[in-house]
Amino acid sequence: MNNDKVVGKPAYSVPNLERGLLIIELLATKTRGLTLAEIIESLSLSKSSAFRIVSTLIYKNYLQKNETTKKITLSRKMLSLGISSMNEQSIVEVSIDVMRALRDELKESVMLGVILGSTGTILEQVSSSFPVKLFVEPGTQFSLHSSVGGKSILANLPKEESSAILKNMSFTKFTKNTIVSKVAFKEQLKEVKEMGYAVDNGEDIQGIHCLGAPVFNEHGYPVAALWITAPHGRLRHEEFYVKGEIIVKYALEISTKLGYLG
Repeated sequence: MNNDKVVGKPAYSVPNLERGLLIIELLATKTRGLTLAEIIESLSLSKSSAFRIVSTLIYKNYLQKNETTKKITLSRKMLSLGISSMNEQSIVEVSIDVMRALRDELKESVMLGVILGSTGTILEQVSSSFPVKLFVEPGTQFSLHSSVGGKSILANLPKEESSAILKNMSFTKFTKNTIVSKVAFKEQLKEVKEMGYAVDNGEDIQGIHCLGAPVFNEHGYPVAALWITAPHGRLRHEEFYVKGEIIVKYALEISTKLGYLG
């Protein structure tokens, strides 16, 4: 007799817990959030059940609601849980000194970000030493196709994972330089993989350039991205290679702290 058990639905389940997890997973794919009605429609939930579950998750600070737009989004608490699960030691704690050193060398704002679901999320930033700088709150989400954070990580993910993400990506045009073709984007990911760093040529915000590189864990998996951001006048095209290589060096330093052997 074969005593192996097929892993499937547990004998004892908690329906409302399952529904709550479905809501969290759905919102992880929606950068701008959803209204309660949109959640109900997407998951085919009853209005009373969805209201109780969402209200509880908001009360426990896992979700947040914009009272003006009525949109419900994941909270910073969910972000912090995601960060802590990535490594026994918080990746931010490991990275912060390196980020400050990179800022001191290049003088520009330094960001650390990850992919959560189908969007990117900024974990931490170190502000530029220049009077004019771009400031972004930790927890801010960013689109993958127009950012060096998204490009750096996607270019180094296992093919199955990157393909699954690309399949559901929408290539929104933010500026005249935004890549809006999946074919062109895939070609750029190949270039990122070869160069070791990614470029945002004013693709997310007009006039803002970014350079970034992936951060790997002990298994060689791209868990995050490190990048600088600056006005195009301070981060010119002719400087991309030299500064890109510098960022690769600092990203490797964080990777080494996480156990990456190269």
